[in-house]
Amino acid sequence: MKHFLFILALISLIACTKNGGDTEKPVIILNTPTGNQQFTGGQVVNITGVVTDNDEIHHVHVIVTNKTNSAEILHSEDHADSKTYNINKSFTAQSGITYKIHIEADDHAGNTAVVDIEVQGI
Repeated sequence: MKHFLFILALISLIACTKNGGDTEKPVIILNTPTGNQQFTGGQVVNITGVVTDNDEIHHVHVIVTNKTNSAEILHSEDHADSKTYNINKSFTAQSGITYKIHIEADDHAGNTAVVDIEVQGI
């Protein structure tokens, strides 16, 4: 019984430290667009930036929703599995609509970073 408890404790210890104690969130730098930027109807909105992590990025989500009716305009999920990921997505703005751009990145240790901005179609 002592050996069983020792092995169980050892497995638990290994499982808890397998990520090396990584507590750093990924870093999201959004280059374009800027918050509250306005776009004429029919204009393409380019979403560009970079995500970095001290270890390795797991997922990057880019979600664009129409704030009036919560309809998703764009939803991408990429499995980066690298220390750096370049964001390069786009959608076409419509007049009179406010859009929420949500970018979320997590690493393999479960640390999550989020950037939210709004832009307007005029």
